[in-house]
Amino acid sequence: MFRQYILEFFIAIRYLRGQGRTVIFSLGTRLSFFFMALMVYIMVLVLSVFTGFQQEVHNSLWNSGYHITVARQNQGQVLSDYDPIVEALQNDEKLKPMMRSAFGSISINALMEVQSRFEGKSIRAIPVKPEELLTGNLRDFPRIVHYNKEYLSRFNDGKYVLVGREMARYYGWQVGDTVRLFLPKGGALTRGMQIRQEDFIIAGFFRTGYYEFDFNLIFMSLATAQRALELPGSVTEIIVQLKDLSFLDAVKTLVRGDLPGNKYSYYIKTIRDERGNFLAALQLEKTLMIIILSLLILAGAAGIWVTVSLLVKAKSRSIGMLRAMGLPASSVIIIFTSHSMLIGLLSTAVGGSIGIFIANRLEAIIQLAEDMINSACAWYFGACAPVQLIPKNIYYFDHLPVHADPGIIFGVALTTMILSGLAGYFPSRKTANMDPVQTIRAE
Repeated sequence: MFRQYILEFFIAIRYLRGQGRTVIFSLGTRLSFFFMALMVYIMVLVLSVFTGFQQEVHNSLWNSGYHITVARQNQGQVLSDYDPIVEALQNDEKLKPMMRSAFGSISINALMEVQSRFEGKSIRAIPVKPEELLTGNLRDFPRIVHYNKEYLSRFNDGKYVLVGREMARYYGWQVGDTVRLFLPKGGALTRGMQIRQEDFIIAGFFRTGYYEFDFNLIFMSLATAQRALELPGSVTEIIVQLKDLSFLDAVKTLVRGDLPGNKYSYYIKTIRDERGNFLAALQLEKTLMIIILSLLILAGAAGIWVTVSLLVKAKSRSIGMLRAMGLPASSVIIIFTSHSMLIGLLSTAVGGSIGIFIANRLEAIIQLAEDMINSACAWYFGACAPVQLIPKNIYYFDHLPVHADPGIIFGVALTTMILSGLAGYFPSRKTANMDPVQTIRAE
């Protein structure tokens, strides 16, 4: 089967060369190759940054947010009979493959006293098992980056909290410092409520990677919150944490089916309901960027089209001679389609390889550019504000998120090959169907 196309493939490779023996590519081929490789390089680099950015945001939201929340419809009403619900969720055979954990939780807003002023913070209380306190690996908490082992061992029994690393940096806190909180007694902000003042010791710092969470959240154990709020055996909500975001809708339906009594006396909220607009905006940005970059690829394919059209016109005499010697029209089409696909293949390989190489070192390159700009500014002006090309406090990424997704790169390569083949197919088909005698005579 392959031998049938050896002649066509050989001629296609020969047409890649220029007129001289030392010239690897003709001028038109070189220009087409350069622009197509540049387009592929830009597309791979930009999509790698966008994919890494989205992946980092999803991970930050996924690791710090509650996936599915079940609470009473009446705001402020606590759940005093939550244990049977949690057991029903944990024993549901349909939920087990999709659910990571289910537990009762207390989520409230509180006032924190800092330097004679009050600031609002969110309090989250989660049950902690004694064996988790020994290792510092609290299962349903964000990742703890620094803690006191002695304080953490008494996390359930004393008045200890975990604060975000950004909150600690902003206020200049250290592990062991005291935080004064004003909490609503009973866990609800209602008319005539009583406020409790409690002092808590910072047992450690957590990090989600998302600035909003790391600056505004305070975590404590469920037992501590129940004592401080005088809610023995009660919670404000039930939390279901999943193994994958794609299970949200299916799990939400199953959770509602496991609720006792009047199922509509509860409301069920997912992380998508809270952050849906933000996640949709990220997806829209990526879609628009793919459209824009696809137009660049089309521009590169148009360059190949022009190159092949000029090549077909320049080689019309030799095409007529080959046709006169018995070469079928289909072989002429294969020759020039292969020619354009070879350009697409080479440009995709070179542009994609450079794109992946630069993407994996983009953070170091940007840091080098920042250092050069700051050094030049300091040398020329004497003193100037430091330049930060990518401010890290927007979404609080401690590194530039870049992820070269093999699926996306393969899609770019496949699209480039298909467009390159089409760019060579249509000009060659017109010439292949011409009368060879008329072609030679016209030449």
